Amino acid sequence: MEKDVHETLVEGYEFVEAPRVSAEGDVWFSDLTGGGIYRKRPGQPVETMLADRLWVGGMLFDSSGKLLCSGRGGIVALDPVSGAVTKVLDRLEGRDIVAVNDMEGDGRGGFFAGTIDFEAILLRGEEPEPGQFFHMSAAGEVTILRRDVFASNGIALSACGRWLYHSETSKGIWRYPMGEDGLPGEGTLLAPFADSDGLALDTEGCLWVACWESGTLVRVSPDGTTMDTVRAGFPHLVSVAFAAHDPTRLYVSTGGNADNPGKGGIITVPSDVAGLCSAPTSLRMLETAS
Repeated sequence: MEKDVHETLVEGYEFVEAPRVSAEGDVWFSDLTGGGIYRKRPGQPVETMLADRLWVGGMLFDSSGKLLCSGRGGIVALDPVSGAVTKVLDRLEGRDIVAVNDMEGDGRGGFFAGTIDFEAILLRGEEPEPGQFFHMSAAGEVTILRRDVFASNGIALSACGRWLYHSETSKGIWRYPMGEDGLPGEGTLLAPFADSDGLALDTEGCLWVACWESGTLVRVSPDGTTMDTVRAGFPHLVSVAFAAHDPTRLYVSTGGNADNPGKGGIITVPSDVAGLCSAPTSLRMLETAS
């Protein structure tokens, strides 16, 4: 079934990514290609919180009050009050990180994330080098889960904690069984999609998948069957997130292109089923830095 029901919250950017909604209803987002991290408080104009940071594809709230931000060169933590930026991760296996894309809390204070070769994709127009899918614990220990990811995108953890989902653009949605140690086992391709990007889970265990090239939002059942499709009239739909204060509304980031500039923004789409929010992190290094 196809739908076209949405409201526009933010518009006029290049390519919006990483929507996150705080407990107070503040909507955070980035402009992946135009640069910057932004905050939209209810009833207030958009604020620039960190200007010029490029390629931010993922953000997470940390218990320290800081905001984890991916992007060019790795991951940093932004203090929303002072504007101070703290380095969290800039190297993996002895190599500088080109960029980190989507991130997702693991429910234990750490997070999952994936690297992506945006230098090849965005600067040189070439096929990227394989990326890494990895986990960082609350204590800062990093475990590499995969080294062969074409383009790492959305990540979601099931409410029961048994399954981890990972969007690999060009292939589709992987599902991994979670072990007692909090790390995933061998994955299987649950739902093939050529253009799957960001994703989120609802309370029925269904995935909401932003499909980049087709500009559609697709709801996928736990067995991988496509159930609903939303078309919102944007060149690209990029990333998605539910909010704790309004769990039946999905926040979706959009992107423009050369023929449709300024189409990057945030829209909201109603859902008949409540969604799940990302778990916050509790990185010990940020507690020490507070």
